[in-house]
Amino acid sequence: MTARLLIRSGTLVAPGEMQRLDLEAAGSQIVAIGPGLTETGATVLDAAGLKVLPGFIDVHVHGGGGHSFFGGDARAVRDYSEWVPRHGVTSFLVSTAGRDADEIAGRLVGLAPGLEHDAGAEPLGFHLEGPFINPMRRGAFDAASLRAPSTGEFLRWHEAAGGRIRQMTIAPELPGALEVIGSAVAEGVVPAMGHSDATVAEARVGFGAGVCHVTHLFNAMRPIHQREGGAIAAALLEPQVSCELICDGAHVAPEMLRLAYRLLGPERAIVVTDNLPLAGTGEVSGRFAGGGIAVRGAAAVRPDGTIAGSVATMDEHFRNAMRFMEIDVVTAAKLCSANPARLAGVAGRKGRIEPGFDADLVLVDPGDRVVVTICRGRVAFCAEPGRLSPAR
Repeated sequence: MTARLLIRSGTLVAPGEMQRLDLEAAGSQIVAIGPGLTETGATVLDAAGLKVLPGFIDVHVHGGGGHSFFGGDARAVRDYSEWVPRHGVTSFLVSTAGRDADEIAGRLVGLAPGLEHDAGAEPLGFHLEGPFINPMRRGAFDAASLRAPSTGEFLRWHEAAGGRIRQMTIAPELPGALEVIGSAVAEGVVPAMGHSDATVAEARVGFGAGVCHVTHLFNAMRPIHQREGGAIAAALLEPQVSCELICDGAHVAPEMLRLAYRLLGPERAIVVTDNLPLAGTGEVSGRFAGGGIAVRGAAAVRPDGTIAGSVATMDEHFRNAMRFMEIDVVTAAKLCSANPARLAGVAGRKGRIEPGFDADLVLVDPGDRVVVTICRGRVAFCAEPGRLSPAR
């Protein structure tokens, strides 16, 4: 018998509006939205006083809660899937990299079985960050791990991943990069410009070759200069290109996030965490790319001060997005759900609260803190168990 879940009296956050309605899920999907839906045979979740949002989708995350995607172990994906709903995440891309071609292939093979995990947040595929990135903008990545763009290597990794690479970060100005970008497009992989020293002209050539997304805008990129805007200016001015924004307050200054949003608008901005395994653990030190890192505020940094990634979880990014970019909860939900769903190729089933869509939902209190997270119709996290009543 298909399990039913009835969410009673929540304020549903839908594109352009907020309404107090009931929502029914059967199995993994939303089947009905409206007032006064019947409770018979359904587990009832009392959502009075809560906002019901589409579940958050994180398309750039390297782990969290102590679970790392850099080790090539499928258990890390499964464990992360069950840990991260407490922060409102209902699906994600597994972001990984490696020191050489064989290690990357091995990690993808090792991680791939974790993509089939059906409990908790849904893994949607892989994001390969590098290794075809510019040494001048490598950020915290080890210089020895960077490689010249190679279509053959990309296709080898895509095969190792079972055809599940969904996004690849690449510097389009590198020799051979345009060929790899073309191959990625042909394979249905999103080529994302990142860790790039591209000029405006070089970035525009990349857009023409198929680049349609930018990895962590502002970070690990040529800075804007009054006589050369670089990849940042090119991306902000290109209407078909979406951009990741890390909203932890450490990677990008709040006023720069606000400026970027005003240029990108609500369709092109995507909130990501770029979380490292330290996120959500409370630990203050760890390792990344063969070196030590230490937590400084919301970020983890190398000894030289280079930021390696964020330790602020997605619910924090969601709240920060509203504050830093001066946007409302409806818009922030779009930046954390509908927009990344489109990037990940799942906009037909995720990122919206509509009948026929996956029942991926996050319920937040008046302070926008996560109270309940529902993944594919199942309660994956509940901070207030008294809100749940068993089926009768």
